[in-house]
Amino acid sequence: MKRLITWFLAAAVLIAVAPTALADSIQLSVNSSVHATFTSPDSSWWGTYSTLYSAGNGFASIGLGGGMANFANVSLFVPEGSLINSATINVIVPSSQIIGTGELGGVQDLAPPYPGPSQAPSFAAGRSVVSAWFVDIGGPLTPIINGNEISTGDLNLLIDFTGNIFASANDPGINWNGYIGGNGQVDIPYTVQMDVTYSPVPEPSSIALLGTGILGAAGFARRKVLTHS
Repeated sequence: MKRLITWFLAAAVLIAVAPTALADSIQLSVNSSVHATFTSPDSSWWGTYSTLYSAGNGFASIGLGGGMANFANVSLFVPEGSLINSATINVIVPSSQIIGTGELGGVQDLAPPYPGPSQAPSFAAGRSVVSAWFVDIGGPLTPIINGNEISTGDLNLLIDFTGNIFASANDPGINWNGYIGGNGQVDIPYTVQMDVTYSPVPEPSSIALLGTGILGAAGFARRKVLTHS
């Protein structure tokens, strides 16, 4: 009798934990990019510009910028009747610096010449180097769950960046009375990743079949015990 009770308890536990034991996960990753343009009008680099861009000469700081990207709705589906355990959205940007194009120039006459006259340098085509990060607007992103469909919805994503524009001097010059400005552009890649874990709910026929098999095994064990008693 004790063995029969044990079989019943085992059956109940197995049926109860079956959905959890069958837990599965699915991931959806979509790659995209945001095109950012920027200017740097207030970088003050006084001094002599040779053909180098080192020691504070020949580069302009971009400062904080921002690229707004609209990410259109994408969805994934889990099997019908599944129990969704968790669903998250993450936005991933490169961990290393991103290279774009840039140029320097536009000496603005904002101060009296000091200590002498200026000869504005001209610059060759340059490059921009930026570091980017994703900014949560209004908190973490939340997936939309509708039955067995999980979707991102339409997302407005803000990606900030900071960095510098580099360019070598094409014609040497001396800047004593203004600011070297710059402008540039860069494509910042990013990935929208949605992770979902779910537990399929067994069909009633499957549970009944499982229970019948266990009860049959329990009856066989009981008959075997009676035979040997």
